[in-house]
Amino acid sequence: MTVSDCIRERLQPEEGPPPDGSGDYVVLYPVYPFLDREEVFSYLDEREGSYRFPGGYVRRERGELSLSERKSSGALGRGLFSLSDYPYFLERAKKLSAERHLQNGALVEEGAEVSFAAKIEKGARVKCGARVLGRSRIGENAEIGSGSVIENSVIGAGTVVSASVIFDSEVGKNCSVGPFAYLRAGSRIADGVRIGDFVEIKNSTIGRGGKAAHLAYIGDATIGERVNIGCGVVFANYDGRKKSRTEVGDNCFIGSNCNLIAPLSLGNSVFLAAGTTLAQDLDSDDFCIGRARPIVKPGRGKQYYDPQ
Repeated sequence: MTVSDCIRERLQPEEGPPPDGSGDYVVLYPVYPFLDREEVFSYLDEREGSYRFPGGYVRRERGELSLSERKSSGALGRGLFSLSDYPYFLERAKKLSAERHLQNGALVEEGAEVSFAAKIEKGARVKCGARVLGRSRIGENAEIGSGSVIENSVIGAGTVVSASVIFDSEVGKNCSVGPFAYLRAGSRIADGVRIGDFVEIKNSTIGRGGKAAHLAYIGDATIGERVNIGCGVVFANYDGRKKSRTEVGDNCFIGSNCNLIAPLSLGNSVFLAAGTTLAQDLDSDDFCIGRARPIVKPGRGKQYYDPQ
């Protein structure tokens, strides 16, 4: 079933002229949220004259308008519709979208939301409460878990996304994302990568087999293959004036609670010990530890904390 069929099914022409007013009106896009502007214009080009439908109407006083004329006149959005119509259109759109993807061998559970422009491949599953928006592509046998939002992104075959948000990014095959991960625009994740809970990635590339299991921020970085990024790692990409990048080679280990101050470059097989703040480049095979030696003063703690 095409997008136009979905709308046409609901159109119910009524007698009498459209409501008073001047100019051309269309009330369609606001009550049918799975259509983009180009799809609305394409649909209008298929029909002639004025007509009504539940939730809105199209009026043409000057005859047929060209596509460019409609765009320049701002014909969309100048009418009003009853908010009571919105739930029907929203639920109907979800159902029709789910049926369409089911015919292609993908499962969109009841309560999930998948746009008509999205592509869900055979064997993929979009669970209740998940949203796949825009022109996203979900690969074969991938799973988009409840609470996830995927917008204009590519999810590779066999990848599992759990309660995570992914915008304008690409995730490779057989990856694990989440729960509660956040991939911002420009993120590129290769095959076999593990992105864990409360990991935020922005404008960064992570090579095959990499791991960032939990509680890390990776911003403006290019990271090689098989790199382990520990808990609490921060790629400090902003100095208050400009943003800079960090380059990390293959087979590196970034220990927990490390801070990498960009601009920075690490070679292959670098080991960065936990708790290190790094502001200089490292060559391949370097070991770096940047902790201060602890100073212990026996018995002194009581004067600072003496519970009553």
